[in-house]
Amino acid sequence: MKVKEALKSISLGSTQSVFLLKGDDHFLQEFFIKKVLKIFFKDSSYSKTLMLPDDMSGKEIIEKLTITDLFEVQKLFIIRDPQRIIGRSSADLFEICKNPNPGHLIFLIIDNWFAKTSFTSKIESFIEPIDTQSPFEKDMVRWATYLINEKNKTADSKVVSYLIDMAGESIVHLNNEINKICLLIEPRKHIEIEDLEQFSGWRRERGLWEFLLVYSSKNFEKSIEIGKLLIQGSNQLASIIIPLTNFYQEMLFIKMKKNGTFDSYGGYIALPASIKKRIGYLAADFSKKEIIDALKLLHGIDKRKKSQNTDDEIELIQFIGKTIGK
Repeated sequence: MKVKEALKSISLGSTQSVFLLKGDDHFLQEFFIKKVLKIFFKDSSYSKTLMLPDDMSGKEIIEKLTITDLFEVQKLFIIRDPQRIIGRSSADLFEICKNPNPGHLIFLIIDNWFAKTSFTSKIESFIEPIDTQSPFEKDMVRWATYLINEKNKTADSKVVSYLIDMAGESIVHLNNEINKICLLIEPRKHIEIEDLEQFSGWRRERGLWEFLLVYSSKNFEKSIEIGKLLIQGSNQLASIIIPLTNFYQEMLFIKMKKNGTFDSYGGYIALPASIKKRIGYLAADFSKKEIIDALKLLHGIDKRKKSQNTDDEIELIQFIGKTIGK
């Protein structure tokens, strides 16, 4: 269930007071919890308890959930990674979630949407999980617009698209960047594309994003053109070689996933958000052999850079020619 659907159900009178959040976008997790608190507790006082199985025993967690307090009627409990609670305590938690105390709100949070354990199977038999994964691009546009409006700012579709390409890996990242930009333009209300380009890192990120997109589409001439500009702007071949290595490693990760080694894509290397969003699609145009061969070439460039004087432009052109110039 999406966050929006869950909030609508609660606002229409759902009495559910135990929620299972699955997905690692911490902004969405916090956003949902705050909205539910507002609906259930309104402006009344309440106590908040965060519990982590790595820091507390299962028995301690159950005691916190069941202790009677004559003075604190309304309580908020957040339990991260509840699937790590084992034995009798896990069974007790399951029963508490089926029959929660009146006045208690319980949020069970599992960052991995694909987690499958005995506990998740049982809990999902009567509690539908709420999706707190970072949204895909279509929904990210809505979130970007919402976050901009929340700060009493406006932006056209080009600015929103640029924001998502540069910072749309998660709503946490997107929100942080929007906050910085809104502070930068005060007291002005409208965000311009030039405002984003004032961040030198953003200009750099955009160039890298454009290069990786044309390179992954195997456009030889355009890759040479943008690649040369990137090298000239930073005076370092590493400004392209490192992202290219990351890009190929991510694609190799995707190829490895197809043999069943991994449950889902879980990219682990920093790349522009727009590239990470498309990585599965981009990887389809490269064979596993092409990826491994390219990584060997990149390793060779790195070794030569450390041991001898080489011409950065020639190294780049030769690499592009050997990998996509066929």
